Amino acid sequence: MYAERMVLLVAAGALAVFLIGAELWPGGRSPSIRGIGEGKTVPVDITLVTADVHDLACAADFSVDGARCAFDRSGQPWKDAPTGGLLAPYMTVNNVLLLVPDLFSEPAIARRLAQEPPEGKPRNTLRRFTASCQFHAIQKGKDFYVRWMPTAAWSHRKEAWVGRISGCEIRERK
Repeated sequence: MYAERMVLLVAAGALAVFLIGAELWPGGRSPSIRGIGEGKTVPVDITLVTADVHDLACAADFSVDGARCAFDRSGQPWKDAPTGGLLAPYMTVNNVLLLVPDLFSEPAIARRLAQEPPEGKPRNTLRRFTASCQFHAIQKGKDFYVRWMPTAAWSHRKEAWVGRISGCEIRERK
């Protein structure tokens, strides 16, 4: 009986150390991108399907470098077009949220969109791919909302890096 309790205690301790080390423990750090900071350029791997070109949106009252979300913070569309592009939310393969203007106009991503246009196709039939790009961090956007489908509810976010991308290469997922 004593030996069984000791084995369970050691196993529980090892699990706790693993969770803390893996930063999965509640209250641990949220995912981040190594070396990111205002004015820095860092590599990012963004996970996408071509339907994201129409489906993803954000709502905020800020603009960064002339780019802004398609909707104001109350969820109403802006009446005029932004001067620096339309921000949308994207996730890295490591679950880091980024706000990027006009991502699908980047040449490699635009070519991938032309190869598999999403119009008339169910989203779940589109192939997921990764865009490995350089992310030029401008500043953090704070207190905004995102949605992942036009019919989805808005989800509040405290902050995310806003920046531009370049030099993307596409990697197809198996």
